[in-house]
Amino acid sequence: MRPWNHRRSTISRITNNNEIVRFLFEEMHKQKIHECDMSERVGFHRDTMRKWRIQHQPRICDLEACLDLLGYKLKVVRK
Repeated sequence: MRPWNHRRSTISRITNNNEIVRFLFEEMHKQKIHECDMSERVGFHRDTMRKWRIQHQPRICDLEACLDLLGYKLKVVRK
């Protein structure tokens, strides 16, 4: 695992307006987990997460895997 460097924060560079994606990156920042570490643990390329941060929409199974690693569960609820 890479040492945490607060100066390389990606939290200010999230341009994807998806609420779940924004939550994922904010929680990664709180738990001090780098994109590279997250992608290695979950099993996909680090550029995938970088694309999520900018504009691409992740698949639900990929989101569930990332949220599970952070200790969360994706759940559908009625409005």
